[in-house]
Amino acid sequence: MEIEIIEKKENPLLGRTEVKFKAAFMGATPSRGEVRKKLTAILNSNKELTVLDKFENAYGSTTALGYAKVYKDIKALKLEPEYLIKRNKDADEKIAAKKAEAKAEDKAPVKPAEAPVEEVKADKAPLEEASVNVKSD
Repeated sequence: MEIEIIEKKENPLLGRTEVKFKAAFMGATPSRGEVRKKLTAILNSNKELTVLDKFENAYGSTTALGYAKVYKDIKALKLEPEYLIKRNKDADEKIAAKKAEAKAEDKAPVKPAEAPVEEVKADKAPLEEASVNVKSD
């Protein structure tokens, strides 16, 4: 995934930097957590103070537009609505859960191959023995 910063604006009144960006990716749309992680690396910001507000793409498109806010301190972060802060924390927890799951799969013991199951053949009786005699009057 590649992120291109379209606009970066300082907002000293609210103690934050507002960033509009464009993300290009291959395959499925990246999760909010992945985008936020990449964005904090590009902006060299604290992950706890970065809030991904919007991340939208059109159906079938491999690019998406986003809007994020990077706050200067925790006090300024209090201005952000609680649902956005929760949404960003949930995205981080999902990434951590996926990493833990991947590590567990890597460490899982390899099961030995099961012995092949032998086929059981049923005894088939000849048709003559199975037929019923019908008397006619």
